[in-house]
Amino acid sequence: MNTQDHTAKAPNGAGSFCIPRAALNALLDAQATAYEVCTYLVLARFTDSSGRFSTASISAVNRYTGANKVKGGTVDRAHQRLLTIRAKTTKQVSSGRAGKMVEQVIDLGPILYTRDAWHQATGEIFPDGPHERAKVLHVLPDFEELQEDRIWFGNNLVTGVKTFDQPLKSLKNAGDVAARLLLSLYAVNDMETWGGVRPVGKTWGPWHHYEPVADDNSLNTVGRLIRAKDNGPVASIAKTITGDNGAYFSALSALESSGLIYQMVLVLNRNAIKSKFSSGGEYSAIPEDAEPLYELDCRSQHGYKPEGEEGIGWATATTAGGLNVSVALPGGQFDGTYAAIVSKGHPAMIAGIYRLRFRVVNPKNAGVKGAWAGIQQRNKEALELVNRIRATCKLPPITPPSANIKQKPVAPADTSDFSDCPF
Repeated sequence: MNTQDHTAKAPNGAGSFCIPRAALNALLDAQATAYEVCTYLVLARFTDSSGRFSTASISAVNRYTGANKVKGGTVDRAHQRLLTIRAKTTKQVSSGRAGKMVEQVIDLGPILYTRDAWHQATGEIFPDGPHERAKVLHVLPDFEELQEDRIWFGNNLVTGVKTFDQPLKSLKNAGDVAARLLLSLYAVNDMETWGGVRPVGKTWGPWHHYEPVADDNSLNTVGRLIRAKDNGPVASIAKTITGDNGAYFSALSALESSGLIYQMVLVLNRNAIKSKFSSGGEYSAIPEDAEPLYELDCRSQHGYKPEGEEGIGWATATTAGGLNVSVALPGGQFDGTYAAIVSKGHPAMIAGIYRLRFRVVNPKNAGVKGAWAGIQQRNKEALELVNRIRATCKLPPITPPSANIKQKPVAPADTSDFSDCPF
């Protein structure tokens, strides 16, 4: 979030912005279209430090989404509908019968006001800037949510970076389901614990199940090696996103292929538990108390692996090959199979989670520095274990081909120019 108008560049980078959970839920409940989601995000991107007063105009929405600028067109219609979407919450109230409580829906009001409508409703004085382009044009109510409880985005989701200059154009083109899905992924992003979209808990996002391809291999008395192959995504599909399973997974694929999200392959500290899809097929599920042990790989479909996010899958694969249990097909072809090495007797499983590309990453923000330090420390310790096991197996030690194992407090350069969040 920053105080610059939509023509200025923040002196410390692109910054971050947030939206209330109540507004996000209202967009999902209203089955917001891609244009409506993108329009709201642009307006939110150019709010002041309170997250309420926006200097962005409809022309800014057109520019960042690559939309047709025809008056009365798709963006204008999206803007008009946003003015009618209302946030709601629920609370428990007495039913009038002893000990009996019922849920009551509370209308919190619109998620968006024009300048004139807000002034008429409240009489509030606007914090306009010194020139016309710093004039407040919209108000996004915060519904009295604490800023640390809101949903946070990196400004570059709207304004883009050199290698991805119009992310919202990609999101708009991916369609309505993809836009709602992306919002839902931001709502369950948990970098501190998971380093990405949370795959377990009361609310969780999609993840990839990796199924064993062979029995575990004992590595002398020190460790064990497990091999598993990507068998596709697992998801709990909310009706607010779509009622069509096929549309959901197509949207997930669109977000991944466009580069808005990417998969991180992790080793977790629990054994998988067998579960069943609604279709009856079995898969290796993640236990509720599982946590990451270390990262194996970044599987980005957008043409590159972010620096510092490569994981140590190269080390485990090299070790597996040296022990004649290769994870590659003849000729070295990769088929989605990974090797994980853990201490003997310790539970472990392989799973893939999603990481948001345009997230808050500046180490001055709450939790960010600790999250990245933890990821790099776990990878460093895992590589040390691999080398101890290699020594017991009479294999020479290996060192990282790059500096990806060194502790780093920040994410890759093209997503790290974010200024401070206010908490």
